[in-house]
Amino acid sequence: MADDGMLLNFATNDQPWQAVPTFKGGRWKDRLTAKKAAENWRNRSSQQQPQPTQQKTPPSTDEAEFSDPRPAKRQRTEFGTRPERGSRADRGSRPDAGNFRPQARQTDGPQGGNERAAPAHPGNREVISSLFSFNPRAKTEREEVEEQETEHIQPSNAPLSSELETFTSLGLSRTIANHLLTKMEIKQPTSIQSKAVSQLLKDNSDAFIQAETGSGKTLAYLLPIVQRLVQISETLKEQGNEGINRDSGLFAVILAPTRELSKQISTVLESLLRCAHWIVAGTVIGGEKKKSEKARLRKGVNILVATPGRLADHLNNTEVLNVSNVRWLVLDEGDRLMELGFEQDIQRIIAQMNLQSRAGRLGKLAILPEKRMTILCSATLKMSVQKLGEMSLKDAAHIAAEKSKEQQQESGEDGTSYAPAQLKQSYAIVPAKQRLVTLVALLKRAFARRGSVMKTIVFLSCADTVDFHFDLFTRPEDGKAVPQSTEKEMEAAKSGTRPDGRIRQGNTISETRTSGTATAFSTSANPVTLFRLHGSLPQAIRTSTLQAFTKTTDPAVLICTDVASRGLDLPNVDYVIEYDPPFSKDDHLHRIGRTARAGRDGRALIFLMPGCEESYVTVLQSGRRDVKGLVRHDADELLQKGFAATTGVVDANAWEERATDYQLDAEQWALQHPRHLEQARRAYQSHIRAYATHVASERHCFDIKSLHLGHLAKAFALRDRPGSIKVPGLRPGKAEAEGSKAARKASAGARARDGAKSSAMEDITPAQAEAGVARKKMRDMMRKMGGASEFNLG
Repeated sequence: MADDGMLLNFATNDQPWQAVPTFKGGRWKDRLTAKKAAENWRNRSSQQQPQPTQQKTPPSTDEAEFSDPRPAKRQRTEFGTRPERGSRADRGSRPDAGNFRPQARQTDGPQGGNERAAPAHPGNREVISSLFSFNPRAKTEREEVEEQETEHIQPSNAPLSSELETFTSLGLSRTIANHLLTKMEIKQPTSIQSKAVSQLLKDNSDAFIQAETGSGKTLAYLLPIVQRLVQISETLKEQGNEGINRDSGLFAVILAPTRELSKQISTVLESLLRCAHWIVAGTVIGGEKKKSEKARLRKGVNILVATPGRLADHLNNTEVLNVSNVRWLVLDEGDRLMELGFEQDIQRIIAQMNLQSRAGRLGKLAILPEKRMTILCSATLKMSVQKLGEMSLKDAAHIAAEKSKEQQQESGEDGTSYAPAQLKQSYAIVPAKQRLVTLVALLKRAFARRGSVMKTIVFLSCADTVDFHFDLFTRPEDGKAVPQSTEKEMEAAKSGTRPDGRIRQGNTISETRTSGTATAFSTSANPVTLFRLHGSLPQAIRTSTLQAFTKTTDPAVLICTDVASRGLDLPNVDYVIEYDPPFSKDDHLHRIGRTARAGRDGRALIFLMPGCEESYVTVLQSGRRDVKGLVRHDADELLQKGFAATTGVVDANAWEERATDYQLDAEQWALQHPRHLEQARRAYQSHIRAYATHVASERHCFDIKSLHLGHLAKAFALRDRPGSIKVPGLRPGKAEAEGSKAARKASAGARARDGAKSSAMEDITPAQAEAGVARKKMRDMMRKMGGASEFNLG
């Protein structure tokens, strides 16, 4: 067709046609806001469409002045699709660099947590924010520290060589020494065992045993007691009398602060007594019916392992319990005994022993020592331990582990407690909203290769956070919730434990499943079993969980509270992770003491948030002989290692995509199941309350007013505003008002008491006041339960 010279005034548009949605229903404000949000979203989408290739010309001065050099913002339309995004630096520099959705938008500002636009549909409160925007930066600069080479470090809690000491040279009989070598597979004594056994066998005076964790204090006091009883039994037989048996009476009492530690001491004692089967050991620790414990005492025991509260109860109410012949009283973990409020119970026990000893008759057992020997064990020399020593010890001998000249020069004579020298320690600076994915990345990396790490312990602050992380990490791969109980199953569970792992408690059935496959960080080549442990679980469940974790030969992770931090000897623990910081420096030393025991190697890592928590590094350094031995990790480093692709060539930022995917999946899992959403909210609130219970000397490192509550909520897979997170049944209605009133009174009282002592307490936030009420309730519960703690023992 020939050109007729006509010009048609039609403007062409290279952009694809987009349908304009219509909004109906709801309030007019919601429709208007949604319409503007959709229009803004279309404009941004059109800017990201590919433009026709054309010759680029240098911009003019005016164009260069007003041009935007930033890349187009990343959009998000569905959970399963994610367009290409710009660099991380570009995202972090823009205030709205989160995951954009037309229904709602959340920006993470530095001041307030979460800001939301009105939802497109009434009731749609879903909010998504980015993991990698508006995270605070670390205040301290990273110093490169070479990791320790344990081959060149002399272990500070290792056994002595067989050429230097043997069990027979300490005064033990050949029967016991052969039993230790052949049955218990203990080839040589540790340093503290060498000194304690020699001292306690040759002298009848009281003793204070001080040694770092993992040095073998349990056998240090058990061996002398068993050896002395064996000698007494042999002497009685030589005199023509009957030797020691269960009817001879009670000769030794061992007090421990927790049920788990008492169980462990009892296990070691029973293993040791297999070479002297006529000596009978028993336990009274609570967690079972008193009738069963009374029957055990009625049959007769020679060595009793107990918790102070339950033993004091039996001394008052069980007539068959006779302590007149007790000649050895051991107070294990003395600092913990005082911290948990057992002072009055211990005083009553000692007074009752003194009273019965003066009134009793020794009879044919006159060969027993004339006075009772009290042995106090502790890793520290705190004021509480000194007070306990003044109350129970008289002219006590101080027994400490032998140290090299270098260690003596480093430690001095101030009684400072140190971590084992061969323990590799590190810390990670992790922003609040990256905590969850960083923990997953760390565990993924640890168990990436089979055999590299066998057992890991993750310490958390309270029972609710343990339950939340356990259910999150063991959730089915399809994202479904753990099946709930039917009414028929609940009726069938009235008599006790259910087949699915739940147990009847009053009118409710609580979840007591304590192990499962860790789908969050397991691989097909290296499956990992996850265990949980805290003080709110029934005692039978706690005992079976510890036994299962101890005996398993497969890779395993134990997430727990501080109930597992003291005295427990859990074999083959390679790694300890302090996800929530400890409440005191002593708790930190006991936590990391679960690894690197008896001279073996081990690793420990603690999570710290940028800001005031970074000053806690000085506290960590004070617990080491080598202050240069702490290695620092950053969140990006751990995330990149944990979420890096295992095969193929991938994008450099692919690890960010995988970390974001895991975070979004966790949030979706919580949103889809009301039970898990409530569980996440409870864990969030309990974590904040526990955060306020750090000791006063370290509270400047953990200032609750510096917590970014909006970012912290993301670590619990929550998308709610911090102020709108409410848990059903938690101070509803009038009780909530009374709780606020009590919180105001608590804050006023705290200011009046501590105003002259600490300027940091002049301005108390509502969260701190609520924490004060929680601490008061915790102290009341400790008195009722004989020293149990809401955050540590339950």
